[in-house]
Amino acid sequence: MRRGRKAATLLEVLVVIAILSVLIGLLLPAIVQVRAAAARLKSMNNLRQCVLALHNYSEAHGGRLPALDGKGSENVLSLMGELLPYVEEENFYRKCVSSGTFTSAHTVKMYLSPADPTVDLNYAKNNLASYAANAFAIQKDCRLEGGFPDGLSQTIAFAEHYAYGCEETQFSWFSTKPDVIDVPSVIHIRVHRATFAEPVILKTISGNPFPADVYPVSEGNPPVAKSSEPGFTFQVRPSLPDCNPRLAQTPHSSGMLAGMFDGSVRTLAPGTAPSVYWALVTPAGGESSGES
Repeated sequence: MRRGRKAATLLEVLVVIAILSVLIGLLLPAIVQVRAAAARLKSMNNLRQCVLALHNYSEAHGGRLPALDGKGSENVLSLMGELLPYVEEENFYRKCVSSGTFTSAHTVKMYLSPADPTVDLNYAKNNLASYAANAFAIQKDCRLEGGFPDGLSQTIAFAEHYAYGCEETQFSWFSTKPDVIDVPSVIHIRVHRATFAEPVILKTISGNPFPADVYPVSEGNPPVAKSSEPGFTFQVRPSLPDCNPRLAQTPHSSGMLAGMFDGSVRTLAPGTAPSVYWALVTPAGGESSGES
């Protein structure tokens, strides 16, 4: 006669549960780190593709870079709008050209960081951008050749930026003007074009004052770069209540990713000295960033 299988005791079940809990506790941090590393690599690729798009645009337009505000563009698009054909959005771009109507109601995956915690706060994700062009460096009729005396590898082209909700500010790849579209009675959100280091006081539709971005100032001989408001650089993983839309910010604890004009992507560590950071923002200040 076969004997019945002995049932597990309550103590044995608790031991198994305890072991599983310990294993899960050990695995979860590793899983989080792997996901963070994957998001960081994806974001680095996005930044690199944005800079390569600038180079491809330049080759197709006689060495000229697209204007920040669309001036000189036959389609009057923003800089990031002009780059659409070069960031896997050629079909959308051609559709808009053929119809004669460009719309902001479109999500550009290359412009969204997988690590940006603010993207999903806007369900539609239309026209959002987690990356911002260096407005201080890209001036009117700017060209890659000769336009950056400090060196392409020593000048930031694109920095990371929270896309949505930073002091009720949305950064849009579609917007062409440095104005902040402020409609508090309707949507309680400001729409800022996808740039950082704008050296001009921004205007708003409602007339509410909105100060200029923090931007670099070079002084001395030899020149040293500093911020227009002392002590500022970029923010590392700020919470939304602490997020400053007048600065660049990164969702990565390891530091901010920056796409340089030569196509390389650097990580600017937390605590980077203002003189180093702002020297990388200026295209022709003649400062030493302290980096090779």
